[in-house]
Amino acid sequence: MAKYLAYHIQIPITVPGPSLPPWATLTPAEHAILARHEQALDALLAHGPLPFVDYMGWALYDPQCGYYAARAVFGAHGDYITAPLLSTHMAEALARQWAPILADHGGSIMEVGSGNGQLAVDTLKALGRAGRLPDRYWMIERSAKRRDEAQLRVAREIPQWAERVSVVADWPDDEASIIVANELLDALPAQRFRMRGGHAHPLLVVRDGTGTLGVAEGPADPEMTVALADLALADGYESEIQPGVPDFLEKAARHLARGVILLIDYGFPRAEFYHPQRHQGTLMCHFRQQAHPDPLILPGLQDITAHVDFTAIAQAAVALGLDLAGYTSQGAFLLALGIGDDMPANEREALRARQAIKRLTLPHEMGELFKAIALSRGLDAPLQGFRLLDRSRALTR
Repeated sequence: MAKYLAYHIQIPITVPGPSLPPWATLTPAEHAILARHEQALDALLAHGPLPFVDYMGWALYDPQCGYYAARAVFGAHGDYITAPLLSTHMAEALARQWAPILADHGGSIMEVGSGNGQLAVDTLKALGRAGRLPDRYWMIERSAKRRDEAQLRVAREIPQWAERVSVVADWPDDEASIIVANELLDALPAQRFRMRGGHAHPLLVVRDGTGTLGVAEGPADPEMTVALADLALADGYESEIQPGVPDFLEKAARHLARGVILLIDYGFPRAEFYHPQRHQGTLMCHFRQQAHPDPLILPGLQDITAHVDFTAIAQAAVALGLDLAGYTSQGAFLLALGIGDDMPANEREALRARQAIKRLTLPHEMGELFKAIALSRGLDAPLQGFRLLDRSRALTR
């Protein structure tokens, strides 16, 4: 499972359309949208096969056709649910980590991929109660629709701190003592590859002779082959790399003053990511709470994600002069921060809170698949979130 699904039980639905699986029911309006997306994709493919990384970037972020441009992606009525939407307790736990950093160093918080602003607003509420508000909270979000939702949420829920909040489309000309990204890296476009004769061949998106979308092997990529050489992957092995991760980390490092970068996402250390049994890669798609592995259906109407290679993150961060300040499971991280210590007095609300916290922390829910990695510069004290368990050594094996 990749994105956390709001429901565990799926009900089969019979729908029209021979090219779609039975659960992918579309409204007439969605059929019309899909037809427009297919036409736009055909225009791209008219210039030749499309590297998968470019296809994924178009399908997710194109201003007209991209999944994040307009689709209602979050929550029980969307395609998946993220941790901040389950409970305010995640934000409250993070605020316990941020408060001492803000007390020691002051400064701002930048949240990259802030979505509809739920995590930001809940974090500011918790920091406000603790008397440790940041100088500014930057919400960085590419989607204009999500930025509008975030602005409305700020105006509705924390108007008293609205002057401290900036919702922007790209990195601002500023520095921060805290940079956080929750479930961002999984949405960075990934390049799929297939091993053949000891060489890594990038996969390309093509139209086959029947007009159906498919994939083909491109010429061997020497740079990718060298990067994967130590893994001795078998012929036919398929997986992904995320070429956008180094660029993201370079930008984050450039905007970090003295403080920490915290990344929370699902993924594995390198040895687990490219395990022989994971020979079909980690790519997953989500449409109306249904997880499936086919990124070529419903272009622009479904989410496409790939798990994160946390070893690659650690190596790139160290090369940028950052310190690896900790790596652990989301469950261990949140429990170390005392998630759930302050339960509601109302019994019904307390029961709802406990259920959400179980989802966030239990190993068979989100607690183990999701990981937290912290990269720091100039921090004097260890981070509280890693006091119960720090698996940093797993990233150096």
